[in-house]
Amino acid sequence: MDLLLASSSRYRAEVLAAAGFRVTSEAPDVDERSLDHWLAERGAEALALELARRKLASVQRRVTTTSPILAADQVGVLPTGRGPVLLTKSDGVEAAVAQLRALSGTTHRLVNGLVLAHGSRVASGVDVVEVTFRDLDEEEVRAYVERFEPFDTAGSYRLEDDDRAERPPFVVAVRGEDPSGVLGLPLPLLRRLLRELGFEPPP
Repeated sequence: MDLLLASSSRYRAEVLAAAGFRVTSEAPDVDERSLDHWLAERGAEALALELARRKLASVQRRVTTTSPILAADQVGVLPTGRGPVLLTKSDGVEAAVAQLRALSGTTHRLVNGLVLAHGSRVASGVDVVEVTFRDLDEEEVRAYVERFEPFDTAGSYRLEDDDRAERPPFVVAVRGEDPSGVLGLPLPLLRRLLRELGFEPPP
C-alpha cells in the first residue's frame, strides 16, 4: 500500500520499504529541539507524540494526497540520578564520543511517537524500546565515531553498525515489541494504527 512519510529519515523509509510499503517522503519543517523542555515537564511519551503531530501538520499544510500520512518522532532518554537526559543527534566527533561514553554500561529508552492520518481521521500511539550498552572504553568509542560518523541518529549510534565493526557489539540487549523500534519506526504499532483507520497493512 502507498504511504506518505512525513520525515526525511532514510532509516524510517528503508524500514517501511522492507515491510512492503510504497513510500513517498516529504520533509516536515519542524524544529525538533524546540520542545526539549517537555521532557522534564510532560515526559518522553508526550514529547515524542507532540513532535510527530507537528511534523504531520507541517506536511499536511503543503501536500495533498489520498494516501495515509505517517509522522514519527523518536526521543532517546538516559535515566540519571539528576533526572532524565535527552539523547540527541551529535554535531561532531567530540559530542558523539561524549554521548556514547555516557551510555557506556547503562540502559536507555527509545520512545517512539507515531501519528497516522487519512483525511480527517487520526490515530496515534507510543512504542518504547530499552537498549543496554556494555562497558565501553574511550579508544573504541572514538574509533567507532571516526569510522562510522553516527551524527544523524539520537544517541550517536546505529544498531546495524555493530554487525560491520571488528569488535564486540556495543549493544548487549534490546527489549521491546520489535527491533524496528530502535530505528524509529515500530512496525507492530504502525500496523495497529492502520487497522484502526480501516487499512490492511502488507503481510
